Amino acid sequence: MARAYIGNTPCEVLADKDLGDTWAISVIPSKPSTPGEPFLSPLVMKLQGDDREKCVLGALEILQKAGKIDRFEV
Repeated sequence: MARAYIGNTPCEVLADKDLGDTWAISVIPSKPSTPGEPFLSPLVMKLQGDDREKCVLGALEILQKAGKIDRFEV
């Protein structure tokens, strides 16, 4: 299972099949562990392709290059 990080916040990465050969890749931050810590919004990208793993990797690379996530593990 892939994992992404926004700062030190771990995020779950989900890949859901959308219409046709489109995948919706979601990066969902974990809930804040301390009061006052900001609540981060989920990130969603849609990519077209037959291979789920390649779409997940592609979406995470795009999000990292755009500065939306700091790092990821596949």
